[in-house]
Amino acid sequence: MASNPLIAFGTGSGLDSRAIVDSLVSAERTNRSQPVTRRVETLTARISALGQLQSALTGIATSLDTRVRSGELGLAVASSDAAVAVERLGSGPPAPLVNGLSVNRLASGQRLNSPPFTSASDPVGLGTLSFIAGRRTPDGNGGFSFAAGGQAPVNISITAQNNSLAGLARAINDSAAGVTASIVASQGRATLVLRGAEGAENAFIISAAPSGGPPGLERFNHTPGAETMALGEAARDAELVIDGVAVTRPANRIDDLVPGVRLTLRRETGNAVISAARDGSALSGALADFVGTLQAMRQLIGDFRKPAQGGEAPGPLATDGTARRIDQQLVRLVTLPIAQAGGLRLSDLGVNVLRDGTISVDAARLANLPPTRLADAEALLREVAGPARADRPARLLGIAATVGTATSGLTRQRDGATAELARIDIRVDQMRSLLTRQFAAMDTSVGQSRAAAQQLTQLMEMWTADSGR
Repeated sequence: MASNPLIAFGTGSGLDSRAIVDSLVSAERTNRSQPVTRRVETLTARISALGQLQSALTGIATSLDTRVRSGELGLAVASSDAAVAVERLGSGPPAPLVNGLSVNRLASGQRLNSPPFTSASDPVGLGTLSFIAGRRTPDGNGGFSFAAGGQAPVNISITAQNNSLAGLARAINDSAAGVTASIVASQGRATLVLRGAEGAENAFIISAAPSGGPPGLERFNHTPGAETMALGEAARDAELVIDGVAVTRPANRIDDLVPGVRLTLRRETGNAVISAARDGSALSGALADFVGTLQAMRQLIGDFRKPAQGGEAPGPLATDGTARRIDQQLVRLVTLPIAQAGGLRLSDLGVNVLRDGTISVDAARLANLPPTRLADAEALLREVAGPARADRPARLLGIAATVGTATSGLTRQRDGATAELARIDIRVDQMRSLLTRQFAAMDTSVGQSRAAAQQLTQLMEMWTADSGR
């Protein structure tokens, strides 16, 4: 069996051959890999720094876009009368407005009251109650006619398990009848109260099919000609007049009357004014926040680009052209006219780049912006935060996209350097194998030479001893 040359190290020469090989291999590995390792570290630092810049730019754009799309910078809506509450829908009204509004009648839901029971635990009878939704029309003689809507009837079963006034209320509330049940107790009496949704089309009738003897579920009938449940309030639509035009709506929360505005009717009123106008203070706050983030962005770029000084290492992007171009594009963004905003510039809103490189905003200049240009100011911020497009490179997301291109190139360089380190490891391992074989052969040769010398010495000693006899 062949012997392992590493085991034989030093047996012939007396040298620590293993230590010599380890030292030579380590020196070779260091000399070859150290420059490449430094390059990988430098590229990694640049990639990480550029990634931070890209993330910051994207975050600024997303934050500004969210504020614009939320309608925060759009038209503020108001009502002159607390009887009509208003709030913005989506981004709000598309244009300023002033509407006169009168509320002649609020929408209401149908309410039915049952005959009185002694308590909520009283049995109501077994069988089925069918709820049908539709429009109820009084006949002028104390009765009514009913036209069913498009919804299928909802059947509610009363069994031994829920045969009580409370059980019936729970069954109604758990059903899809669109009716809310409650029990009103007073002075030893309990009354079942049923309420439907607002709007004339949401009236309902109840048809009982008892399966036991009276008194039973027939006490909850409410159909034309059989009104055992008493009508407490009829279902009806809201009636309004807006700018002299009479309209009706099925609910007191109205989203489709004034564009971009939700109205909530609280009581009848005859002189409410609904208005929408631009809020300069919201624009001022958003612009101040935006400029603050731009200034922080430039400071971050400055930290990454700082040269070596005072014994401190340079920033990871000290010699990086992409970081320099980003900084230049941010400064140029301040004075760039935006066609989609009527040619308005950030500098027209009071944004300035001072001599020391600081970006600030002059609130007084923004306050002096003509009200007719507030819509352009909103459009300007929307464009600055808008998506990256080839025909609009000077936008925050467009600037961020250039970082991705540069990062891809650096990543390819780092991958190449990492592959080079792997190749160095292979070559150094090959060198170790070669040196191991060479030193093993040397040890063998030296050992054989020593053995031959010892044999000669012994022979000479024997010849000397024979000659002296």
